[in-house]
Amino acid sequence: MRTADPDLQRRRLAEIADAAARVFLAKGFHGASMQDVAREAGVSMGLLYRYYEDKAALIAAAATIDRAPLQAEIAALGEVADPVAGLEALLVSVIGAASEPGYVDLVTEIAAEACRNPRVAAVLQEDELELHTSLVAALARHQAAGRLRADADLPSFALLYLTLADALALRLRFEPDQPLAPLISAFAPSIRALQP
Repeated sequence: MRTADPDLQRRRLAEIADAAARVFLAKGFHGASMQDVAREAGVSMGLLYRYYEDKAALIAAAATIDRAPLQAEIAALGEVADPVAGLEALLVSVIGAASEPGYVDLVTEIAAEACRNPRVAAVLQEDELELHTSLVAALARHQAAGRLRADADLPSFALLYLTLADALALRLRFEPDQPLAPLISAFAPSIRALQP
C-alpha cells in the first residue's frame, strides 16, 4: 500500500489555492465555479474535492495565500541590529508585495467575503492574529534587549503598523503614481517614538 507524501500534498494544496486565487480574481468568488478552479489548476474535479470540500474552503485557502514570506520577514525583524530601520524596511517590503498586480483586488474581495461568510471570517481573523502576534514577538525581543522603550505599548503599535500597511496598499491601488518614500517618511516619527 502506498503511503501519502506530505510534501506532495502541501505542494498540491498550494498549487490549487494559487489557481483558485487567479480564478477568484478574474471572476469574483460568486462568479467562479469549482470547475473553473479545477481547470485552472489542471486537476480533476475528484482530486479538487479530495483537497477542498467546497468553494468556501477554497476561499479560506486563498485568504491566507503567500503569508509565509511575510511571516519570515517579520521573524527576521526580531534579529536585525536596528529595529527602527527594520520596521521601515518591512513597511516598504509589505507595500511593495501588495502592489503586485491583482493582490489588493484579491485581498479586498476576501475581506468582503469575510463579512458575509463566517468560515472565511474565522480563517482571516486567525491569520491576522498570527501576523499581529508575530510582529509583537519580534518587537519584544528588541524591547528586552533595550533597543526599544521599555514602556512602549507593542500590541497597539503592531496593530497600527499592520493597519497602516493594509491601508496604504489599498490607497496606492487607486493612486499608483504616489511615491512611497514620502509616505514612509511621514510614518517614521511614529516608528522612531519607540526608541529609548
